[in-house]
Amino acid sequence: MATPIQQNLIDSNKSYASTFTSGHLALPPAKKYAILTCMDARIDPAAAYGIPLGDAHIIRNAGASAKDALRSLIISEQLLGTQEIVLIKHTGCGMLTFGNEDAARIVKGNLGDAGVEELAAFGGDFLPFSEL
Repeated sequence: MATPIQQNLIDSNKSYASTFTSGHLALPPAKKYAILTCMDARIDPAAAYGIPLGDAHIIRNAGASAKDALRSLIISEQLLGTQEIVLIKHTGCGMLTFGNEDAARIVKGNLGDAGVEELAAFGGDFLPFSEL
């Protein structure tokens, strides 16, 4: 059974899909660029930068980390023909508010030692930064 959030997403997607007419767009981005930006829920990159559907790859992660997005950036450039990568960071980013030790302490408090062990999957480096 779907949670209320899941059901809302399913219903919204059904509505969107029923009127979607852009399936003819090519797989590679038409304008041959990729944007890497933060996953901050307050940011809508397409609206903020006037990017029409199909023009660019938009890659998002915590803090707009190129290291974290490297796999996607390589696929975008090497396999799908992008020629420019635009990195967009923003003021008020949550990644400015903690260090690796802080994050590990919170994970341990919430999930215990088993949670801390899972941090090995990415070396326990949350890729925080102290200035933009």
